[in-house]
Amino acid sequence: MTGIEEQFNGKKLLVKKLIPFGFTKEGSNYALVREILGGQFRLEIRVGRGKKVSVKVFDNDSGEEYLLFSVLSVQGALVGRIRKEVSAITDKFISECFETQIFKRKSANDLIGYAEQKYGDKPEYLWERFPQFAAIRKHENKKWYCLLGTVEKSKVGLKGDEIIEVANFKIVPKELPGLLKKPGYLPAYHMNKKSWVTVILDGTVPLTEIKKLLDKSYTLAEKATNVIFFQFRCRAKMNILD
Repeated sequence: MTGIEEQFNGKKLLVKKLIPFGFTKEGSNYALVREILGGQFRLEIRVGRGKKVSVKVFDNDSGEEYLLFSVLSVQGALVGRIRKEVSAITDKFISECFETQIFKRKSANDLIGYAEQKYGDKPEYLWERFPQFAAIRKHENKKWYCLLGTVEKSKVGLKGDEIIEVANFKIVPKELPGLLKKPGYLPAYHMNKKSWVTVILDGTVPLTEIKKLLDKSYTLAEKATNVIFFQFRCRAKMNILD
């Protein structure tokens, strides 16, 4: 993987944006070909299996790949001009065809997809200092019913400093003791610990169960105020989300 290709890490490719951007479909793959440096060289960006993106430069005179482009330790006027033109194209490509993907776990992304499909609500990254947190709010009244985040295990009472993905859901308080006895459930992280619960999104809690939690949280949010939102926002502003 080249330094250019590393730009795509942590981002979600929006396949539906490829054709409008200028890609052509080649079987199940996509390709974008652009002439650079006045036609001396050719840039090829390809999207293959698993949405893997490759970026290569070819010398049009020889038809061979210009390998020096991919060796970041190689410097010089020519390779510098090539990288500058390629970066301008890839920057635009990233801007128009990708979205930032904070959450990597399948459970987290399945939950996000379910909320969008059923309720039309997408995660909102509301805190500039804490881009790893996202609220899912009702689009019609901004009442939130899920808080997604990435935290260190030690911050939620577990051993270790590994980063895990979690989701907070609003619950009926009397159900809390029973939930906390089950694997994958924790006292609410930075939320009201009587009426919210945290779920680890690592597959321990089945997706069907997570969807039910989201549905119930959505219903309970009808009667809730936005006090919790303001409390969390205040903590974020004071930089005390530890």
